[in-house]
Amino acid sequence: MSSMDWTNLLSPRRLGEDKQKERTGTRTDFERDYDRVLFSSPFRRLRGKTQVFPMPENDHVHTRMTHSLEVASVGRSLGKGIGEHIVERHDLSGTYHKSDFGDIIAAACLAHDIGNPPFGHSGEDSIASWFRTQRDKSGRYLDQLSSHELNDLCNFEGNAQGLRILTRLSMYRHEGGMRLTYATLGTFAKYPQASVCAGAGPGVSQKKFAYFQAESDIFKEIAEANGLLKRDELSWQRHPLSFLVEAADDICYSVLDAEDGYLLGHIQYDHLLELMSPFLSDQDKKDIEHIPHVRSRVSRMRALAIGKLIEEVRDAFLANEAGLLDGSFDESFIDVIPSGETVSKIVKACEPTCYNAPEVLQILLAGYKVIGDFLERFIPAALGNEGSRLHRQTLNLLPDEVRKAETPYLKILAITDFIAGMTDAYAMTLYKSLNGISPPGSASLQKL
Repeated sequence: MSSMDWTNLLSPRRLGEDKQKERTGTRTDFERDYDRVLFSSPFRRLRGKTQVFPMPENDHVHTRMTHSLEVASVGRSLGKGIGEHIVERHDLSGTYHKSDFGDIIAAACLAHDIGNPPFGHSGEDSIASWFRTQRDKSGRYLDQLSSHELNDLCNFEGNAQGLRILTRLSMYRHEGGMRLTYATLGTFAKYPQASVCAGAGPGVSQKKFAYFQAESDIFKEIAEANGLLKRDELSWQRHPLSFLVEAADDICYSVLDAEDGYLLGHIQYDHLLELMSPFLSDQDKKDIEHIPHVRSRVSRMRALAIGKLIEEVRDAFLANEAGLLDGSFDESFIDVIPSGETVSKIVKACEPTCYNAPEVLQILLAGYKVIGDFLERFIPAALGNEGSRLHRQTLNLLPDEVRKAETPYLKILAITDFIAGMTDAYAMTLYKSLNGISPPGSASLQKL
């Protein structure tokens, strides 16, 4: 059976650079990846994007930015935990250090939500729903698209938008994007396949997709540089380190969403203690009882839970390394570790009290309306042939890339780039301005 090789999987070569540049300074190639993501404009805008609770007034509650930073921290710990074992098992010490694993995973984790539209998953659903509705009505604006291009839009995916930002839109536009290493880009791509392949198989890496048709050649280059095993012409086996990006995200959103739920009063302390209890030893429970402030108790429980989950995921990765390298293992680590059932119970407890809290649903539904309204305005302006004054004025509001795009598909992607790049607050302000609800302000002129 074929197997992936760590030397390729840890490739420090960069997308968009013909040859590897000689490293200068104190940072490794993978540390540079992390810094490029951290200092980018798309990452900065995550501060204003929904995690669970949209546009929170409580400063303790997570935004996409704080969530991404915490996922990166957990990812680094996971990477370092496996790094020393992998380096020793495969005699990589002459080329790689255990910290390289942590740095690669941390960079990919930092970027894992960078392509998410405003209003969380509701934003993705709104974009996809609008295009599906147009398709079902045989909308004239979509009749020039190929079936694969149409499938991209009807199943709009934040992960694919993220790859587009990293490899095309940010920094060196259309010349490698952020020019990250192939190792980081391969690790970032949790669903290494085209949109037409999504859901075709039972594996966790086949649920969604990693790239739009516009980036198909770029993704093929990334897959080949990493030596990913091919499933078919449009699909590959997942990079082993991607499983740890997924695990870091799962750890953070389950444990930290529950903490946010407590801070906002949706989960009572006794209930939270009950949910977290399996992570705590008898001594942990005694120590927590002696902490005077309840919030500090919650913080301590959260830290202990994350620490235990990191240890279990690390052990599961090392036990399943052979299957990860030959592609036979394709499950979420959260589903196979001893504490998996506890994590599942926490997520289920958050569904009625947090994810479906009235204030969450109200703003997410409003966001659904906002994004749909933008598409109703922008797509006809970009693709319509009427040349009406309204369409010309609307087109002038859009980024130059919309006018410069050479095909209908690329024009549409330029519009979804614009929408997906918005923060929640920017989207709401622009919507109110365009609909005469409030006077136009500086936000309506902002170029994202």
